[in-house]
Amino acid sequence: MTDAALYPPIRPYATHALRVDPPHVLHVEEAGNPDGIPVVFLHGGPGAGVRPAQRQTFDPARYRIVTFDQRGCGRSTPSAELAGNDTQALIADIERIRQHLGIETWMVAGGSWGSLLSLSYAIAHSERCRSLRLRGVFLGRPQEVESWFSDIGKLFPDAFEGLAGPIPEAERGDLLAAYYVRLTDPDPAVHMPAAQALRGFSARTQTLVPSVAHVHALTEPKAALEIARLFTHYCVNGFFLPENHVLANIDRIRHIPCEIVQGRYDVVTPPRSAWDLHRAWPEARFTLVTLANHNATPDAPDLNAALRAASDRLADRAEDAALPPIETYLAPRAHQSPAVSEDGTVLAWLADETGFNQIWSLDLTEAGAKPELRTALTEPVGSLAFRPGSRDLLFTTDCGGDEHLQLHLLRDGALTPEALTEAPGTVHAWGCFDATGKRIAYASNAETATDMQIHLRDLETGADAVILRGPGWRTPRSFTPDGAALLIEDDRDGMYDAALHLLPLDGGAARVLLAGGKGTGKGAHVNAARWLDEGAALLLATDAGQEFHGLAALDPETGALDWLAQPAGDVEQLALSKDGRRIVYAWNDAGYSRLVVLDRDSGAETELALPVPGRVTTLLFAPDQQGLIVAATGFATPSRVLRIGLGGTATTLCAGAPVLGAADTVEPTRASFPSFDGAEVPAFVFTPNTPAPAEGYPTFVIVHGGPESQYAAHWRSDVQYLVRRGWLVVAPNVRGSTGYGRAWQAGDDLDRRMDAVRDLKAVRDGLAARADVDSDRMVVSGQSYGGFMVLAAISEYPDDWRAAAELYGIADFNTLLAATGPWRRRLRAVEYGDPETAEGRAMLAGFSPLAKVDAIRAPLFIVHGGDDPRVSPAESELLYAALRGRGHDCELLRIDHEGHGFARLPNRERVFAAMMRFLETRTRPRR
Repeated sequence: MTDAALYPPIRPYATHALRVDPPHVLHVEEAGNPDGIPVVFLHGGPGAGVRPAQRQTFDPARYRIVTFDQRGCGRSTPSAELAGNDTQALIADIERIRQHLGIETWMVAGGSWGSLLSLSYAIAHSERCRSLRLRGVFLGRPQEVESWFSDIGKLFPDAFEGLAGPIPEAERGDLLAAYYVRLTDPDPAVHMPAAQALRGFSARTQTLVPSVAHVHALTEPKAALEIARLFTHYCVNGFFLPENHVLANIDRIRHIPCEIVQGRYDVVTPPRSAWDLHRAWPEARFTLVTLANHNATPDAPDLNAALRAASDRLADRAEDAALPPIETYLAPRAHQSPAVSEDGTVLAWLADETGFNQIWSLDLTEAGAKPELRTALTEPVGSLAFRPGSRDLLFTTDCGGDEHLQLHLLRDGALTPEALTEAPGTVHAWGCFDATGKRIAYASNAETATDMQIHLRDLETGADAVILRGPGWRTPRSFTPDGAALLIEDDRDGMYDAALHLLPLDGGAARVLLAGGKGTGKGAHVNAARWLDEGAALLLATDAGQEFHGLAALDPETGALDWLAQPAGDVEQLALSKDGRRIVYAWNDAGYSRLVVLDRDSGAETELALPVPGRVTTLLFAPDQQGLIVAATGFATPSRVLRIGLGGTATTLCAGAPVLGAADTVEPTRASFPSFDGAEVPAFVFTPNTPAPAEGYPTFVIVHGGPESQYAAHWRSDVQYLVRRGWLVVAPNVRGSTGYGRAWQAGDDLDRRMDAVRDLKAVRDGLAARADVDSDRMVVSGQSYGGFMVLAAISEYPDDWRAAAELYGIADFNTLLAATGPWRRRLRAVEYGDPETAEGRAMLAGFSPLAKVDAIRAPLFIVHGGDDPRVSPAESELLYAALRGRGHDCELLRIDHEGHGFARLPNRERVFAAMMRFLETRTRPRR
């Protein structure tokens, strides 16, 4: 497993011995791209010297990396020399190096003491600084020195004992003075033990987790003497700078682009100094790295990853100052899943303003009311529902994305929710309230891991009874209006071969309303169900016997379907007015939602326009019944909650703050590509606003998961980021996708699995033939089932792709079905094949990419959530092990406490920053 926080090691392409003030001779090295952005790296200490790994936070293809050992250390001579060694001399040395190398302006990067030297150089020579990158900010103030010699010991008393112990107790009141006297003594018997003690203390306190290798590297005798002597020399002389020099002169450099990177738990240069600099210099980008001390190690690499990302952003800015980094594209917040209390006074919804979904609410009775955060949990909220007759909220959570959902009730006015279920090893599926709000129905696999049983709970008494047992996945849809029976969806034969049963709650036998068991690709799917006319009919969004989901009224007595609307696409959402006379539905028109109001009395339909093209994910009537409350997302905007009046006027109820400008996003066009059998593969094409370069656009093909899903209007940070950087992005809906009819959806079932891979091949070839596409720079990416499509594409057609990224994808279908959640196994086997039979196992093995890794040539980025219950992390680990054992260029990133996707913002930043760096560095134009 890898987490490539650094760029690969590189060797210098040039070295220089630069004579400065006698007796000093500086050792200078250049590495990376001689024609790249010049950057000079200033090491810490003073006296620490340069380490080769410090070059690895700079992209060697984009930077001309200049490093040098400052006076008295490293390979500069003479060693540990104090004469002529002060800050102004070092600033002059930096200028001499710049002039010697013929560099007009450069980026200046420094960490720890090197941050103070960088800032001091910039103040003296701001006209020479393109940008600054600072790590572990040190401002040279007396309190910072005092903290080093006293406060660190409070956190590292064992290490501090090694610092204070060699000094007589009478001198311990001023350890700096005591060590300076010893370190400047010419006798090695005096200065060497002092150097080893001081440097040993420093080395043991710099890392987040103990590192023997780090301590050993920093306490080599020559290096220990150099840094210990020079450090105390600069400390006792106030770093040869006026007091508060940096902050007093900050206005001289605030125009320079700057990145400040600081470890949250840095005890060597505590965050206070970085924060003070940030407050004085608000234009500088400030990154506080949570799991970091002063130095990174392989066990705690996040600081290096943040430094690399800062260098990448500054390089981007040097090329185009308007380019937002990936973190900015990940910053827009989504507001979704709205619900309204029965009395119409409170709107509640989910938003990830805190970094992952929590419940927010808004008082609808108070003009100008502000959204209120209702939960502040350690896990994301999955869904919510208002309890009828109250403003209580029922919601679900799991742990680390494991999908073992638990039910909670947040009573009106309460600050803390109460747990309705407390069984972390059990899967619970939320169902429904009855009309009174006194009872709930839900499902769980508490008795048998493979089967969902139906529970009925009385919320007032807490009595909980299992009212239905049986095989497979089933969930309660709704109580009948009179509360006498429960509508249950039975998916034992698959989600797209669903049955609807009506179960009397007095103990009678269930009645079949919609029969299942019709076979793969032939049964019905139900998107929504609502009772009509006090239970006289059941309103369904279903594709029973149809290519698309239409709107039908089902007669509970006869099972007959009366079709009310049959648009040329799937009805995905519906809402029913309180009087039951108006139905509003959203149907999928090739990836975009269209809203229609149906008057049941007249049969007239009226279409309502969305304010921007997008997809409706939640649809409700507003409390006044004169409008709708809608959650809608788009290709260029994350989800937001709107009120759309029946007259067409739209207002925003809740949305994330704007982050990106109009030039930073694009809307796609719709296209299609002829496939191997003449079928047309629909796709969305995102074209940059900039003209194609002479060699054509690099192209990123993204394949959705499922496969019973669709690439439709929704916000994707990585897509918009790449398009803004001049990539053509194409999102096909190969066969197996929903949204284009049941025949297309069933086109990849069972032994037709590889037909979808042939569709992807056809899309790729169609793109490669375009004059505005660089066929040598094509990348394929996908997640979940889309990850399988990626692996199949690069193993079946290895010469087609320059690089690939697969996120929690399927490498072997037999191991997938053996390790997936037991409650999911039958649902997936219906689609993929039955691993319980020899014929099924052979078929699954036949299209599993793991057996074909020898054919893979494209560099591959792999990422997986550590708690994924759907596709086991073993899929990615087996694939990575097989590829790495063959010496293949691949990278695996495993994200702990995440499931089938990445719910937490810091994890999304880590994943997509690493993915973008991997792909961009592997797809540069060939020289």
